[in-house]
Amino acid sequence: MNIDTFWQIISTVRSQDDVNLALRTSLSTLDKHEIAEFDELYTQQLRKLWHWDNWAFAYVMCGCNSEYDFLDFCNWLILQGDEILAQILSNPDRLADYEHVPMIDDLPAPYCDELDLVAGLLYEDVTGEELPYHNVVNFQPQGKKFKNKPKLLKEQFPKLFSKYWQQK
Repeated sequence: MNIDTFWQIISTVRSQDDVNLALRTSLSTLDKHEIAEFDELYTQQLRKLWHWDNWAFAYVMCGCNSEYDFLDFCNWLILQGDEILAQILSNPDRLADYEHVPMIDDLPAPYCDELDLVAGLLYEDVTGEELPYHNVVNFQPQGKKFKNKPKLLKEQFPKLFSKYWQQK
């Protein structure tokens, strides 16, 4: 398993209604070593995203205010694929024009619950053994914590703020 194969798998599941089931189905064709490698690559992507700068735009966009909400937001970001992810990270304000943001009751809901667990759970089902748990949530995000003052967030993410900011 290499990073290109990882992103190919992500691209095949991202448009499915149940992405967790689609990912599990896709990974179930792999041997246990490849499942473990996918899990490791997934964790590497999460750790790259686990940064206060990314949490800041998640906060503006959807009020993301807990580690678990942010984890689910990062899962959603990964699902967008490597090219879109790179574009978003280089300019988060692009998300204001991104057409594929899920909405629930007219509010943005860019979350994907438990996608980070799929490979590990499948590995356990296949082998009867657990993969090492790659904890991301209990680590402090990289960088400097953002200030959640509306004025500062509006300056940093003007388009996102204009489109998504709700009175927090």
